Amino acid sequence: MKTSIVFSTIVCVFFFLTGCKKCDTTYTPVADKITLSQNYVPYKTEKYLRICYMLNTWEFEKEGLKLQQVVVFDNDTKADLFTIEKADLPFIWKGPLQQSPEFKIDQIYRYYISFQIPILLNQTVPDNISHRFILTDTISNQRVTVEGGIVHVRKNEAPRLIASPVKGNLYLFHNQSTMGYHYYLAFFINGGIWTNEKFAFDLTQINEDWQDTYSGDPKKNESFFAYGDTLYAVGTGTVVKVVDGRAENSGNARDAVLTINDTYYGNYLVLDIGGCWAVYMHCLPGSFRVKAGDHVEEGQPVARLGNSGNSTEPHLHFQLNDVPDPAFSHGLPLMFKKYTKIGEIRFGTPPGPVQLPPVEATNANMENWSIVRIE
Repeated sequence: MKTSIVFSTIVCVFFFLTGCKKCDTTYTPVADKITLSQNYVPYKTEKYLRICYMLNTWEFEKEGLKLQQVVVFDNDTKADLFTIEKADLPFIWKGPLQQSPEFKIDQIYRYYISFQIPILLNQTVPDNISHRFILTDTISNQRVTVEGGIVHVRKNEAPRLIASPVKGNLYLFHNQSTMGYHYYLAFFINGGIWTNEKFAFDLTQINEDWQDTYSGDPKKNESFFAYGDTLYAVGTGTVVKVVDGRAENSGNARDAVLTINDTYYGNYLVLDIGGCWAVYMHCLPGSFRVKAGDHVEEGQPVARLGNSGNSTEPHLHFQLNDVPDPAFSHGLPLMFKKYTKIGEIRFGTPPGPVQLPPVEATNANMENWSIVRIE
């Protein structure tokens, strides 16, 4: 279940590892190899404090280098904090970028990588972090290490606190609290780096047997448990925009006709909640209970969950943005006032949903693939 949109410095001193294959080496300073592009307010889940930012690097692949590992460390104590192995490396934006028929996409001459570093809640939060890029020189078969990309952790700031857009049991939240989709999306247009879906989440609902999100014919929207559920205002504010009347997909068929970027959102609502804008996508046509200019109170019904736009099945795509435009904006981190985690989807052996002892969380976001109850 996902939505896709056509879009997507601090100068530090770094060290370049030189020397023979498989032997100890010394560092030589190299400037501007890795710098900071974006730095977000960290947010808490029921398990971690997640530190989020985007780095840009030199085009190392043009030098015959392949990235093998990234080690994130405390820049003050030099203690390692988190290691990302090759199989788990984040998505890297590289030029030349594919052009869009609707917008002129900038060409980029640096690599752009978004990181999200989990720090256990009982662990001391560092003031500054840095990075050790471990690469392989494919020509000499030597290991190359470059350090840099210092990030000052904004740990004295708090992300926006919201109410849940749904109420009930067995809701599945996913595509958040991860370095995958939606987090890595970035759109390079008019000199800007737009990261509108950075902290977005998708939600649907599973059944009481904890087996699936639908029962019956998956080509029918009514087969999905979340379809038609009421959506609520996540905060008190003013309705900025309502787009309605767009046809839905047939269950998981993905058969809605999408022409321009805006149609990928399906029927959608933009709500000004003071200092940021809440965006509800893929809503049920004809279900909006508000119109542009209306004042709404937190918890007030505003629409119903549907399957319009670029949707793989009935679900809500939700994001917070720094401006009203759902596309040319930056996603903002968020936390929920209260939820109870009752399970999660696991991808090990065997994969599938796992029921957990209920854990009540306050002022927190969910870890990816969480199953929750919200009152």
